[in-house]
Amino acid sequence: MHNINLLEVYYDMYRNIGKEKADEELAMIRLLPITFNLILNNDIFLEAGRLKATYKVSLADAVVLAQTNVTKGTLLTADHHEFDVIEGKESINKHSELQKKPIGALAYESEG
Repeated sequence: MHNINLLEVYYDMYRNIGKEKADEELAMIRLLPITFNLILNNDIFLEAGRLKATYKVSLADAVVLAQTNVTKGTLLTADHHEFDVIEGKESINKHSELQKKPIGALAYESEG
């Protein structure tokens, strides 16, 4: 998960449940077995730029999708409508049938 996407999750929680609860949830998220990327490597940078220039998506969505594409991962999202326009034109390895709707989107590397 890129820190830009974690920031998106955090500010949404902060806005909806307040700073104290958002800080608690953020601490719990950071304990999950997720790699948090701090840097946009050149491949993700260029792919995010291409996606943002080509489709009407937020910068955070462009980054998470670029990270997913570059790492050959799976996009885990409950916000699938953001990606429907792209999915009609490009292949997205996406999983969106979640039991509980998360606040943001996560990208994780595939196993193997």
